[in-house]
Amino acid sequence: MRLGKLEQTVMTFCLGLSVLFAIALLAWLLTQSPWSEFSEQGAWLMNNVWGQISLIDLYGGFFIGLTLVWVLEPKAWVRWALTLTLPFIGNPLLALWLILRWGKLKALAKQPVFD
Repeated sequence: MRLGKLEQTVMTFCLGLSVLFAIALLAWLLTQSPWSEFSEQGAWLMNNVWGQISLIDLYGGFFIGLTLVWVLEPKAWVRWALTLTLPFIGNPLLALWLILRWGKLKALAKQPVFD
């Protein structure tokens, strides 16, 4: 797959924006220390239809991301580490993996047949 200059620029912009959002989310998570309110707010989420939908969407995205990790990551210890920590740390961890594997993923996308 050959990308034009505009497509490459958009892809680079989106990757950079994703990195910034991941860093901001991780910083917010670490500085706000939300763990003391987790059970109270978790109960609120589970009693609210939109909270339930949001949690299904969140964990569905985790499983889609982990599927990509298990298909594309060659190191077993990395696959297991992401599987065990992603539900607790969240998408910043998946974003970090995507950034570190970006070159390999681009190379895979250029192959004529991808199995």
